[in-house]
Amino acid sequence: MTGRLGRLGYFIRLCMLAVLYGLGILFFTLGGKGESLNPVALLFLFLGSGLLLLSFLSWWFSTVRRLHDMDLSGWWFLLVCLLPISLLVVCLWPGVRGYNRFGPPERYY
Repeated sequence: MTGRLGRLGYFIRLCMLAVLYGLGILFFTLGGKGESLNPVALLFLFLGSGLLLLSFLSWWFSTVRRLHDMDLSGWWFLLVCLLPISLLVVCLWPGVRGYNRFGPPERYY
């Protein structure tokens, strides 16, 4: 997990991850309904669990790159997990202009 991610890129990724997370919840819920687990229900549970894991890991990596843009260590991710209001700070706080210890700023073309 190296590099930096600006505010706009982070916000766009959060929106895409919200859709992915919603699909994971939908599949997981569809698979969990009913008394018996048939193969289709197991498939939905497997797909839902996979989407939820994928969305969490993508959020984690994106947040660490966003923290790098603010010249903070990735360990600050623990604070974002413990205090969800800090996610708003991560979204709105501007990154460091120019180079920092994590590399050049992200460029949009």
